[in-house]
Amino acid sequence: MSRTIAVAGASGALGRRVVARLRDDGWRVRALTRDPARAPRGVEVVAGDGRDPAVAAALVRGVDAVFSCAGASVAMARGHGWRGYRAVDTRLNAALVAAATATGRPRFVYVSAFHTPAMRRLAYVDAHERVVDAIVAAALPHAIVRPTGFYSAIVPAYLDLARRGAVPEIGDGRARTNPIGDDDLAAVCAEAIAHADPRLAIAAGGPDVLPRRAFVELAAAALGRPARTRAVPPWLARAGATVLRPLHPRVGQFAQFLATIATTDLIAPARGAARLADAFAAAA
Repeated sequence: MSRTIAVAGASGALGRRVVARLRDDGWRVRALTRDPARAPRGVEVVAGDGRDPAVAAALVRGVDAVFSCAGASVAMARGHGWRGYRAVDTRLNAALVAAATATGRPRFVYVSAFHTPAMRRLAYVDAHERVVDAIVAAALPHAIVRPTGFYSAIVPAYLDLARRGAVPEIGDGRARTNPIGDDDLAAVCAEAIAHADPRLAIAAGGPDVLPRRAFVELAAAALGRPARTRAVPPWLARAGATVLRPLHPRVGQFAQFLATIATTDLIAPARGAARLADAFAAAA
């Protein structure tokens, strides 16, 4: 008999890749979506808002595992919602945790964010880690995946900025990190789902440890133009984020996160082989 997994975030770039791997591995997939037309093919669809306890219960009822990479958009533009990450990510995933705890206690695999301890004060990080706290407190068998960042969230943004002209650079551009390719991260998530360890944590990075300025250079090279940056002092970036937060909580919170990671080394063990330069070249 095939196993059934509930997937929240199945319509996104990472979620679609995870669903494809799960189906290849023989899982029956039940996917949560607000818009059934956006659901991957070949899945059972539960339509609705996962923050609704009834919707969360319908999603996880009778499943063997739950996978969630669901949360508010990180797009820094109007039209992607305004509520902060605690109001969306925490509430949605806490509802899934509560529903899973009430029915069969399936394995729960959640995608958070790689961070330093000091970054827990940031609303974006705290929203994710509150979910982790809930999973641990519920004593569910679980795996937490913490990527440093993945290509589909980085490459389009840098290419768009490079096309417009000089790319804003917070600080001196020397802070290093190693984002991971989406396919590689999907493989890590599938591994975490299948793993037997009931309390697994996986930090996941890619093969290229690069300074942030290299992202600008790779975007410019992919577009065939010189790399141009516009210096933004860290204090000014933080102040701008503080001003934005009451006006647009989501953009303000993510701007605060960006201001911090721009000046912080975030390097996780390499879990993938896809190169960032290839991702820029393919997307340009």
